[in-house]
Amino acid sequence: MISGLVVAFLLLSASGLHAQKLYIGAQVGYSTSTPELPDLGSEDFGAGNSLFYGGRLGIKYSILAIEATYIRSDYEIEQTVSSVVDWNGETLEYQFVGVNVKLFPFSLVIFKPYITGGYGIYMTDISNVGKDNKGGYNYGVGLELQFANIALVAEGKRRVGNATIDGNDLELGNYSLAVGINIYF
Repeated sequence: MISGLVVAFLLLSASGLHAQKLYIGAQVGYSTSTPELPDLGSEDFGAGNSLFYGGRLGIKYSILAIEATYIRSDYEIEQTVSSVVDWNGETLEYQFVGVNVKLFPFSLVIFKPYITGGYGIYMTDISNVGKDNKGGYNYGVGLELQFANIALVAEGKRRVGNATIDGNDLELGNYSLAVGINIYF
Protein backbone atom coordinates (compact mmCIF):
# COMPACT_ATOMS: atom_id res chain seq x y z
CA MET A 1 0.00 0.00 0.00
CA ILE A 2 2.81 2.42 0.88
CA SER A 3 4.51 1.69 -2.44
CA GLY A 4 1.21 2.21 -4.26
CA LEU A 5 0.84 5.67 -2.73
CA VAL A 6 4.39 6.59 -3.72
CA VAL A 7 3.83 5.41 -7.30
CA ALA A 8 0.56 7.41 -7.46
CA PHE A 9 2.40 10.50 -6.16
CA LEU A 10 5.15 10.03 -8.73
CA LEU A 11 2.73 9.68 -11.62
CA LEU A 12 0.44 12.55 -10.57
CA SER A 13 3.28 14.98 -9.95
CA ALA A 14 5.31 14.07 -13.03
CA SER A 15 3.98 16.90 -15.18
CA GLY A 16 3.68 19.64 -12.55
CA LEU A 17 7.27 20.43 -11.58
CA HIS A 18 10.19 21.71 -13.60
CA ALA A 19 13.62 20.13 -13.12
CA GLN A 20 12.19 16.98 -11.62
CA LYS A 21 13.40 13.64 -12.82
CA LEU A 22 11.75 10.26 -12.58
CA TYR A 23 14.13 7.35 -12.11
CA ILE A 24 14.14 3.60 -11.89
CA GLY A 25 16.99 1.64 -10.42
CA ALA A 26 18.37 -1.69 -9.32
CA GLN A 27 20.79 -2.61 -6.56
CA VAL A 28 22.78 -5.56 -5.26
CA GLY A 29 24.73 -5.70 -2.06
CA TYR A 30 26.05 -7.45 0.98
CA SER A 31 24.46 -7.36 4.42
CA THR A 32 25.16 -8.74 7.86
CA SER A 33 22.37 -9.52 10.30
CA THR A 34 22.33 -9.88 14.10
CA PRO A 35 18.82 -10.91 15.18
CA GLU A 36 18.09 -10.91 18.92
CA LEU A 37 15.49 -12.57 21.12
CA PRO A 38 15.08 -9.92 23.88
CA ASP A 39 12.43 -11.88 25.81
CA LEU A 40 14.97 -14.65 26.28
CA GLY A 41 17.54 -12.44 27.99
CA SER A 42 18.72 -10.44 24.94
CA GLU A 43 20.21 -13.57 23.46
CA ASP A 44 21.33 -13.26 19.90
CA PHE A 45 22.13 -15.82 17.29
CA GLY A 46 24.15 -15.91 14.15
CA ALA A 47 22.26 -15.37 10.95
CA GLY A 48 25.40 -14.91 8.93
CA ASN A 49 25.89 -12.65 5.99
CA SER A 50 23.91 -12.46 2.79
CA LEU A 51 23.86 -11.01 -0.66
CA PHE A 52 20.71 -9.04 -1.39
CA TYR A 53 19.02 -7.50 -4.38
CA GLY A 54 16.28 -4.99 -4.99
CA GLY A 55 14.84 -2.19 -7.02
CA ARG A 56 13.53 1.34 -6.68
CA LEU A 57 11.28 3.82 -8.43
CA GLY A 58 11.61 7.47 -7.53
CA ILE A 59 11.36 11.12 -8.33
CA LYS A 60 14.06 13.70 -7.69
CA TYR A 61 13.37 17.39 -7.42
CA SER A 62 16.17 19.81 -6.62
CA ILE A 63 17.93 18.47 -3.51
CA LEU A 64 15.22 15.96 -2.49
CA ALA A 65 14.19 12.56 -3.80
CA ILE A 66 11.44 10.20 -2.72
CA GLU A 67 11.44 6.58 -3.78
CA ALA A 68 9.56 3.33 -3.42
CA THR A 69 12.01 0.56 -2.57
CA TYR A 70 12.06 -3.24 -2.50
CA ILE A 71 14.88 -5.46 -1.19
CA ARG A 72 15.23 -9.17 -0.46
CA SER A 73 17.89 -11.27 1.26
CA ASP A 74 18.12 -14.76 2.72
CA TYR A 75 20.25 -15.67 5.74
CA GLU A 76 21.19 -19.13 6.95
CA ILE A 77 20.69 -19.27 10.73
CA GLU A 78 23.97 -20.58 12.09
CA GLN A 79 23.09 -21.12 15.72
CA THR A 80 20.44 -20.39 18.29
CA VAL A 81 21.82 -19.53 21.71
CA SER A 82 18.76 -20.60 23.65
CA SER A 83 17.22 -23.70 25.16
CA VAL A 84 13.76 -22.38 24.20
CA VAL A 85 14.05 -22.09 20.39
CA ASP A 86 15.97 -24.24 17.94
CA TRP A 87 16.17 -22.53 14.57
CA ASN A 88 19.65 -23.80 13.68
CA GLY A 89 20.00 -24.49 9.96
CA GLU A 90 16.76 -22.73 8.99
CA THR A 91 16.62 -19.90 6.47
CA LEU A 92 15.66 -16.35 7.48
CA GLU A 93 14.03 -14.68 4.47
CA TYR A 94 13.97 -10.92 4.82
CA GLN A 95 12.10 -8.50 2.53
CA PHE A 96 11.43 -4.77 2.73
CA VAL A 97 8.84 -2.74 0.82
CA GLY A 98 8.69 0.92 1.70
CA VAL A 99 9.45 4.56 1.07
CA ASN A 100 12.78 6.34 1.38
CA VAL A 101 13.59 10.05 1.24
CA LYS A 102 17.00 11.27 0.10
CA LEU A 103 18.56 14.66 0.77
CA PHE A 104 21.37 15.78 -1.55
CA PRO A 105 22.92 18.68 0.41
CA PHE A 106 25.43 19.56 -2.34
CA SER A 107 26.94 18.23 -5.55
CA LEU A 108 30.39 18.46 -7.04
CA VAL A 109 30.19 18.03 -10.81
CA ILE A 110 29.19 14.33 -11.09
CA PHE A 111 29.54 13.52 -7.35
CA LYS A 112 26.22 13.73 -5.51
CA PRO A 113 26.43 12.58 -1.87
CA TYR A 114 23.19 12.08 0.06
CA ILE A 115 21.66 11.03 3.35
CA THR A 116 18.61 8.80 3.35
CA GLY A 117 15.94 7.53 5.67
CA GLY A 118 12.74 5.61 5.28
CA TYR A 119 9.96 3.49 6.65
CA GLY A 120 8.18 0.42 5.38
CA ILE A 121 7.07 -3.13 5.98
CA TYR A 122 9.61 -5.80 6.84
CA MET A 123 8.40 -9.27 5.87
CA THR A 124 10.19 -11.95 7.86
CA ASP A 125 9.93 -15.69 7.23
CA ILE A 126 11.95 -18.36 9.04
CA SER A 127 11.52 -21.57 7.07
CA ASN A 128 9.60 -24.32 8.89
CA VAL A 129 9.02 -21.97 11.86
CA GLY A 130 6.80 -18.96 11.02
CA LYS A 131 6.46 -15.55 9.40
CA ASP A 132 5.43 -12.01 10.30
CA ASN A 133 5.07 -8.54 8.72
CA LYS A 134 5.77 -5.39 10.73
CA GLY A 135 6.84 -1.81 10.12
CA GLY A 136 10.41 -0.65 10.59
CA TYR A 137 12.81 2.08 9.57
CA ASN A 138 16.17 2.52 7.88
CA TYR A 139 18.77 5.25 7.51
CA GLY A 140 22.08 5.68 5.76
CA VAL A 141 24.37 7.58 3.42
CA GLY A 142 25.19 7.21 -0.23
CA LEU A 143 26.85 8.65 -3.29
CA GLU A 144 25.60 8.98 -6.86
CA LEU A 145 28.01 9.40 -9.74
CA GLN A 146 25.77 10.91 -12.39
CA PHE A 147 26.61 10.73 -16.08
CA ALA A 148 23.82 12.34 -18.14
CA ASN A 149 20.76 10.15 -17.48
CA ILE A 150 22.57 7.28 -15.76
CA ALA A 151 23.87 7.29 -12.20
CA LEU A 152 26.05 4.72 -10.48
CA VAL A 153 25.06 4.44 -6.83
CA ALA A 154 26.89 3.26 -3.69
CA GLU A 155 24.97 3.20 -0.40
CA GLY A 156 25.40 2.09 3.21
CA LYS A 157 22.34 1.55 5.42
CA ARG A 158 21.22 0.42 8.83
CA ARG A 159 17.85 -1.34 8.81
CA VAL A 160 15.84 -1.85 12.01
CA GLY A 161 12.69 -3.92 12.39
CA ASN A 162 11.10 -6.61 14.52
CA ALA A 163 8.84 -9.61 14.14
CA THR A 164 6.99 -12.18 16.24
CA ILE A 165 7.98 -15.65 15.08
CA ASP A 166 6.58 -18.78 16.73
CA GLY A 167 5.45 -16.67 19.71
CA ASN A 168 8.91 -15.13 20.22
CA ASP A 169 9.69 -11.44 19.76
CA LEU A 170 12.59 -11.14 17.35
CA GLU A 171 14.53 -7.89 16.94
CA LEU A 172 15.88 -7.66 13.43
CA GLY A 173 18.55 -5.41 12.14
CA ASN A 174 21.24 -5.40 9.55
CA TYR A 175 23.96 -3.29 8.08
CA SER A 176 24.24 -3.27 4.32
CA LEU A 177 26.47 -1.99 1.56
CA ALA A 178 24.97 -1.79 -1.92
CA VAL A 179 25.93 -0.74 -5.41
CA GLY A 180 23.44 -0.04 -8.13
CA ILE A 181 22.36 1.97 -11.10
CA ASN A 182 19.62 4.57 -11.56
CA ILE A 183 18.24 5.53 -14.96
CA TYR A 184 16.71 9.01 -15.10
CA PHE A 185 13.93 10.00 -17.49
